[in-house]
This record gives sequence, C-alpha cells and structure tokens, in this order.
Amino acid sequence: MPPAVPPFPRLLLSLCLAAACLEAFAAGDTMPLKSSPALSHATQKGQQAEGPTHVDADQLHGRQGEYFEAEGKVVMRNLREQIEADWLHYDQAGDEVDARGHVVLIQDRDRLEGSTLKLKLTDNIGNIQEARYSVYNNAGQLMRGQANVLKLQGPDRYAMTDATYTTCPAGNDDWVMKMDDLQLDYISSVGTARQVRVEYLNVPILYTPWLDFSLDNKRKSGFLTPTYGATNERGLEVIVPWYWNIAPNRDATITPRAMSKRGLQVGGEFRYLEPSYSGEATLELLPNDQVNNSTRYLGKLTHRQRFDANWSGDLSYEKVSDNTYFTDLSSVVSQTSRVNLLQEGGLTYNAGWWQATGRVQAYQTLQDPAAPIVAPYQRLPQLTLNANRNNVTNAGLNMDFSSEFVNFNQTSGNRVQGSRLYAYPSISLPIATPYSTFTPRLGWHLTRYALDNSTRNMMDSLTAAPAGGFTDVTRSLPTFSMDTGLFLEREMAFRDSAYTQTLEPRAYYVYIPHKQQTSIPVFDSGVSDLSLDQMFRENQYVGVDRINDANQMTLAVTSRFLEQGSGAERLQVTVGQRYYFADQQVTFPGVAPRSRNTTDLLAQASSQVNPKLRLSSGLQYNTDTNSLARANLGGTWREGPGRLFNADYRYTQGSLNQIDFSAQWPLAPKWHGLARLNYSIQESRLVEGLAGFEYNAGCWSLRGIVQRLATSQTTATSAFFLQLELNGLTKL
Repeated sequence: MPPAVPPFPRLLLSLCLAAACLEAFAAGDTMPLKSSPALSHATQKGQQAEGPTHVDADQLHGRQGEYFEAEGKVVMRNLREQIEADWLHYDQAGDEVDARGHVVLIQDRDRLEGSTLKLKLTDNIGNIQEARYSVYNNAGQLMRGQANVLKLQGPDRYAMTDATYTTCPAGNDDWVMKMDDLQLDYISSVGTARQVRVEYLNVPILYTPWLDFSLDNKRKSGFLTPTYGATNERGLEVIVPWYWNIAPNRDATITPRAMSKRGLQVGGEFRYLEPSYSGEATLELLPNDQVNNSTRYLGKLTHRQRFDANWSGDLSYEKVSDNTYFTDLSSVVSQTSRVNLLQEGGLTYNAGWWQATGRVQAYQTLQDPAAPIVAPYQRLPQLTLNANRNNVTNAGLNMDFSSEFVNFNQTSGNRVQGSRLYAYPSISLPIATPYSTFTPRLGWHLTRYALDNSTRNMMDSLTAAPAGGFTDVTRSLPTFSMDTGLFLEREMAFRDSAYTQTLEPRAYYVYIPHKQQTSIPVFDSGVSDLSLDQMFRENQYVGVDRINDANQMTLAVTSRFLEQGSGAERLQVTVGQRYYFADQQVTFPGVAPRSRNTTDLLAQASSQVNPKLRLSSGLQYNTDTNSLARANLGGTWREGPGRLFNADYRYTQGSLNQIDFSAQWPLAPKWHGLARLNYSIQESRLVEGLAGFEYNAGCWSLRGIVQRLATSQTTATSAFFLQLELNGLTKL
C-alpha cells in the first residue's frame, strides 16, 4: 500500500503557507562548501568603549561621585553610545541609567527608541519599554521593528516580547514578521523566534511555533526560496527546498514537491568535501504517481577520491525508474532530451609523464517506443595507458604513446561481443621559428580484436554482420603527417585606429595506407562532423574501429586584426578546405564513400565590434553544387549586468533551420524582463518559448516565468512558475 498523504488541496495550502517565508532562513543552494574542520567565530559589531561621559540638559543636579539627574532635552554620550530622554537618572557607582520620556539609545549605527530605559552601561544589560528598533547586521543591512519590551542582554544581543521585524525601509511594511518572542544574537549571528506569524501585503501567509535563522550571509539550516508553478503534465506545483547545514564541509537539501496531478515527490541532495575526497548524492522519489500508478525515482552519486600524490579514483552512477522520467517530471531542455545515463567507476595512476586508468562503464538507455535507439556497449573493463615525453635526448624529439584495452559487453544478448586491444606510438619533431612552424610526425596504429565465438554473426552497434560473420582481426597501420604554418603580420590603419593584421597560412598533409576493415565490428566509433578542427586530425572517424586511409592535404588561412592600443582582437577570419589525392577505400557502415576530391569549403569569422557587441558566423559550402550545406550566424549585445540580447540562426541542409532569440533587460524601475524564443522554421513549430519577469521592491522580490517546451516531434508541455523571496529573511 502506498504511504498515506493528506488530500492535495490541504497539502498544497500547507506548503504554500510554509514556503512563502520560511525559505528565508537559509543560505542559497549554490553556497560553496568549506573543507575547514571547524566553524569560524563571528566577530562583534562593536566593542564596549571606555572614556569620558558628557551630559547636556536644561536642568542638571546630583551628588558628585554618586549620581546625577538631568531633565529637559537630555543628551548623555560617551565613545560608544548616546542616550536621549526627557528625564534621566545616572547611578555612578553601579554605572546604571534610568531614563523616561522620548528615550533614544544610539549604539554605533543601531538606534533604539522607547518610553523608558533601564541600562547598566558597563555590561550593556537593561530593557526598553514600548520599543522601536533599527539595527544593522555585520553586512550592513538594516533591520527594524518594534516590541512591547526590548531587553539588552550584552553587546549585540537583544531579546524582545510582542515584537515585529522587517527589513523594508521606514514607512514600508510590505512584509512583517510578528512574534511573541524574538532574540537576536549578533555574536553567534543567529536569530530565534517563537509563535511566529508573517504577513505579506497585510495578508497572513505563515505561522510557525518556532524558528531560528541566520543573521548574516553564512550558511544556516532552514527553508530556501520556494517555487510555485503549473504545467499541463504535472498540474499545480509547489517546491519547498529545505537546507541542512550539517557542517562547514557537509550539507544537504531536502526538497518536497507537491504536484496536483501526480502527488508528492521528495528529493534530496547531499554534498561533502574533504581534503582527499568530495562528492554529491541525489535521490528523488515519487512513491505513487497518480497518473500511471507507479513509483518513480532518480538516484545519482558522484564521488572523487585522491588517495595520494599519484593515485585517484572516481565514481559516477545515475539511474531512473523508467524511460519517461525526465519528460514527465522536468521542464529543462537539457534534462528532457537525455538518453544515456552514465554508470561508471575508475582508478587512475598519474606518474607525470605517463598515466594508467582502469574503468568499468555502463549506461542506462532511455527508450522512446516510437523511435528506439541502440544502447551503447558496456566497457567491462576499460584499461588505458598513455605517455608523453618531449625533447627526448635534448634533440627536440617528442614521443607519444596511447593504448587501450576494452572488453565490450551487451546485455541485450543479440549483438556481437568481444575485446579490443589498441596501441598508437608516435614520434614528432617540432621545428619553430618566430615566423613559422613545421612538425613531421610518424606513428603506428596497432589493433587486435578477439570476439566471442557465439556472437560473431550478430549485428554490431550499427549494422548486421558481414557474410561469414565478424572475425578476429589484427590491424597494423603506419601513419605519416606534416603540419606546417607561417605567421606574417603588418601594421595598418582603419578609421584613425592603428591595427596589426596577421596572415597565418597552414598546410597539413596525412598519409595512411588502405587496410580492409569490413570484418571489424563497430563497438564505439562514429563519423565526426566536418569542422576546421577535424580537418587537422589524422582520422576522420571518432574512435578506432575504423582508421581511414588517407592521402590528403588540408589548406587553411587565418587572418586577425589586433587593436594596437588595447591588444583586443577585433576580427578573426579563417577559411579552409581538404584535398584528396586518392579515392576513399575505408568506409563506415551506412555511409557512402565520397565521390569528390575535396571537402566542402569551411569558413568562420568572429568580431568584437565594440565593447558591447560581438558577432560570430560560420558556413560550410559545397563548391561542386554551389549550395550551402551548413551555416550559423549569431550576435550578442551586452550593455552590463541584466542588459543582454542574443540572436542566433542555425541551418543544416535537410535537417535543421532554426532561429533562437534571448534577452534580459530592465523594463522599468524595479522591473526586469527576460525572454527566449527557439523556433524551427523547417518544422514550423516552437521548440522552446519562455518569458519571465522580476519585480524587486527592495525588501522583497517576485519572479515569474511561463514556458512552452517541445518534448518530442509532436508533443509539448507548458509550465508557469512563480517565486516569492522576502529578501530580508534570506540575507539577514
């Protein structure tokens, strides 16, 4: 039987009331952890001062060395405090003050007013009747209120009965906290209240019998800013995080999330930080999803460990209950589009010039029944050994070595399985002058496959097995490359400004002989997108299941315009193309061999037009068909904090044609707006639309966001979120 929970309307109301203000009493969720083993001590706002006491009044009488009484516009002051009153009695032996009538006590910047005052000056112990107070915390934030009785309990310690509290400026009581008892201790930076009621715009929104909160920006256990919202997938929604400051190097956040359509979900995140290890653990649990009558969960653990100067380890594990967990329960694009959840652990030895790693790796693959995908292979295990030595024998010779052993496993039972041993030693001799570089490199690809006999005739990650099945293969391929470039520059002037223009031509030649590879299964390799970076690599494939044959040269040129006064790069333009001197022999399953002796022409440019405007663009142009294969154009206008415009256009022939606008800008005094529009021209649909606002009244802020997000080609979800922050409560 699922755990019993209150009916949703009552539960939602309870969480709303608690959330509206209790968020205030904790640090933000991005508060960094400290590895310090102990809390640091808070410092006092002021010290008890010594020195002469001065008194001004219309009438003054008394007995020297014993007491005096003052009446009429009384002002008594010393180096720390000042007392004003209509009448004042001072007992010199006890260092005690008794004052009545329009009493004002000023200590540093703190101001206390009332009808009567009794105070022992030496210890700062006393009380004020019918008090009004304005005090400042260590961060300089004003807090004010009133109390039937205000007790001074030593330097920077106050206790009040029948008190009110707010951080809104005088004359503005947009939010007020009322309580039977309030204690403010600025030595420990902790406030404590009992029988608390909070009013926002004269509407009661919270009652709690007891509350403690931080009086500065240090981490403190308590509720964080709540979020209210509504989506068509989850209905009305209230999220109320509670922060637990366990220690300076440990904390946790517990997040109840009430959803009218799905029920109550509870999430938790635990963080820890030690000198030799750190990590995070996350758990989300929806015990009874009212839509599909099932238990939904997410579990995630990340751990990093350093055992000594050489040994380190890592662990990353994530799992969800079902394929639609993120699309049903998240409104973030980066979450709803997730497919493969990583589950791995590794151990690394780093000796400086060489490193060895052992790792086991698997994935949970989330499937869409309408468009199933092939799950990645598990690596059980993966062992790597890499080394690098530069300037060997002081002759300028560099030596590199990379190697890997992987045993590929697949739980589905219908795909080829086996192991792969790979090594790639190489040597290079960089030669550089102030105006040129030349780097020849010679390497050797060595690969050995050992396949499971019972799976040789099964498909790999892409296609069915060839006739006769996949076979054990030993592949040996030498590689040779030359990378050369020039660096030229000249002085020039443009619009009364002096610039340095560079011209940087580069040529990169690669030769790799052909080796038949159709009987080798594809475990974890793919075809890389054509880019300027990819054009300067030996292998056009990602991974080592395919090593391309190559007899090719890449030619590119870059020109930069550098402002001489500031050194700022105002413009950079790069153009490049690869030329083939032989037909392609090694192909990738499902990809036709190339039919041209050149790649598309690639070009990219970026410009810092002025300190506020930056533009960037790129294109891929087919010179045979004179057609545009891919293009992007974007710009950013940044005028300062909270003043930003972004615009991007992305095009890929036959598959992508999108515009993306985003902006954040002040709309009026106290008002800020933000918006984003991501629209697919090709599909005539909205990929993501978002609009939001923030109203900052000084002592409180209100934020709202409305969002529409495409979760698949044919479905979308709409959401609305609202967040109220009573600023004085979170940042006391």
